[in-house]
Amino acid sequence: MSPTSLPAAALEAEFVEPPWGAALDPELELRLVPENAKISGMFLTPLMLELKRVAPDCASAQKRYVAFNFYPLREHVQLLIETCGRAYPERPLRGALRSLGRGGPAAFTASTLGKVVLGSTQGVYDRIAAIAKAYELNVKPGRAWILESQGNRIVVRLENIHYFLDSHHVGVFEGTLKQSGVTGRVLIADRGRGSADLLLQW
Repeated sequence: MSPTSLPAAALEAEFVEPPWGAALDPELELRLVPENAKISGMFLTPLMLELKRVAPDCASAQKRYVAFNFYPLREHVQLLIETCGRAYPERPLRGALRSLGRGGPAAFTASTLGKVVLGSTQGVYDRIAAIAKAYELNVKPGRAWILESQGNRIVVRLENIHYFLDSHHVGVFEGTLKQSGVTGRVLIADRGRGSADLLLQW
């Protein structure tokens, strides 16, 4: 039975608050990223610039990333971990990843591709759909799409997204809701390694 045919209470019962208080092993997460996974350089550049700002001595980031070139996802995950530690040293890792994720839509919007993809969007649904589409364009392998939509709730499915699904990517869609001018929350239903459904409500 699809979520759209369920009452709201039953729909919500499948989803839970992300595990913000749970431990997170960054080294394990890094090892679990597939070697062939890649990500667009436009998402590494903001991390590189932030690391240069808060930790000029950090040598992990390259001096420059080309926006439309693809780089190993492991490098991106390493930069996320280091940026969290340097920019948000007082926060638990999950919370810091969430904050960086919330800034992801703004980074995409500022890019040439983001201007094209988001330029004609109108309303919450269109913007969420555009951000979901951006996954397939920028993460290999990986994709996201709107699975169900009902009133002021949307379910987004993510597949082959092998890093920080229940923290960083929750933040991405929280940032998307904020960019859309609404106040809401994002719940998660785990679908196994690299896959999850996110319930966006506002």
